[in-house]
Formats: sequence, C-alpha cells, structure tokens
Amino acid sequence: MGINLSKALHDIRSKEGTARHNDVLEGFKALLKQPTEGERILKNLFSSVGNEESLNFDSLDADRIYHIDQIKSLCIAYRLRFLDSSLFNGTFPAEAIDAVKDFEAQQGKEIKGFKMIAPAGMFKLAEKDKDPLLMVPMGNNYYYLLAQWGNDLHAMRKVLVYPFRSFETIMQTVLIFSALVALLFPESIMRSPKDTGTIMHIRVIFFFWMVFATSAMTALYGMSRMKNFSVNLWKSRFLD
Repeated sequence: MGINLSKALHDIRSKEGTARHNDVLEGFKALLKQPTEGERILKNLFSSVGNEESLNFDSLDADRIYHIDQIKSLCIAYRLRFLDSSLFNGTFPAEAIDAVKDFEAQQGKEIKGFKMIAPAGMFKLAEKDKDPLLMVPMGNNYYYLLAQWGNDLHAMRKVLVYPFRSFETIMQTVLIFSALVALLFPESIMRSPKDTGTIMHIRVIFFFWMVFATSAMTALYGMSRMKNFSVNLWKSRFLD
C-alpha cells in the first residue's frame, strides 16, 4: 500500500499542534511587511534632500573626496546639475544600490544624505542614461563620490556647451568665430576688379559685420534654446 507523503507530513505537523504553524505564518507576514535592504536604500535615495552625513574618515578613499568648487567647475564645463537625489527622475541600477550598501557597511550606519551630478534632463522626464554621479555630503563643502553608472555622455559635450558656460564664454566664441570667418573668407569673392592693393580693411569691416550678425543669431536662436548660462544653472532646481 502506498504512502501519501503529503498526508504524512500534515499528520506530523498536526501532532506538534497548530500554534507553531500559526507562529511561522505570522512570522512570514511580518517579514514581508519589512522593506528589503534595496527598498530601504531606494527610499532614502528618492527622499534625500542632501543632508550632511557624519562619516568615519578612516574608511574613506581620499581619491573620492571632492570640494564644491571642483564639482561646480565640472558642472559648468559640461552643463550639468548638482541637486538632491530626491529630484532625480532616472533609475538607480543594482551597482548604485550595492555601492550604498557597501558604504553603509564600511561606515556602520545608515546613509540618508545623497546628491546627484547629472544633465538637467535626468531631473525631468527624459534622457535617463547620461552618466550620473551619486555623492554623499561630508560637510564643509566636501562630497564623497559613491557611484557612477552609464557611459553615454558624448565626448564632444564639453566643446558643444562651452559657449553657454557664461556671458564671457559666449562672447569669446562669437569673436573667435567671426575672426575666423573674416580671415578665411575667399579673397577672390571680397576683391573687386578695381582693387589692386590689400583688402585688409574689407576684412576688418566684414569682421565687425560678422560680430553683429552672429551676436544677433546667438541671442535669437542660441539663448532661446539654452535660456541661461551654466554658471547660473548648475545648482538650480528649475528648468533652463
């Protein structure tokens, strides 16, 4: 005669009473209600307002510590934002969660203060894959680099956004561009049949015309798109 293993197992549990079974069930219910480590860390990341953390400096890597002035220079050069992680609309991959978990283990405490360096689009609803940096405020304007993910920031970004760093850089760009066009413009087009000497005076006049025309085009189209300079935006919570 065959043995019903399921019934036999049930009989064994019945002989031990139902109290233990109920305790186990209640224990699982309580366990499921508790957030996992990943959920806890994500909750802290998406709710952090960048509070300073009291850290154990003996366990820190000195190469990962950056001053606010260095962060500002990076943000201005690449037209990035440095904001609280609660404003971040991108996704935090497993490597970022693991980095926070390892850092908490090293520090022996829960970390709740986080800042992000990323393009403005990552703090809205688009461009969610542009090399963000996750940092922890240390106090005294110093920040600890915790994690970086992605590899999609274009190598030419620094050059393309250079004119929009400040008013000075956009004027430098206009002057350099106008000078190059005036100097490289074909002489055969600028010279009339009656001109036999130098035409440098024509190039000078053409240069000033280019400055005027380029400045007008920059103000009309360039600034309408960028709206503000990077030096004013790197810590701004508002749209460009």
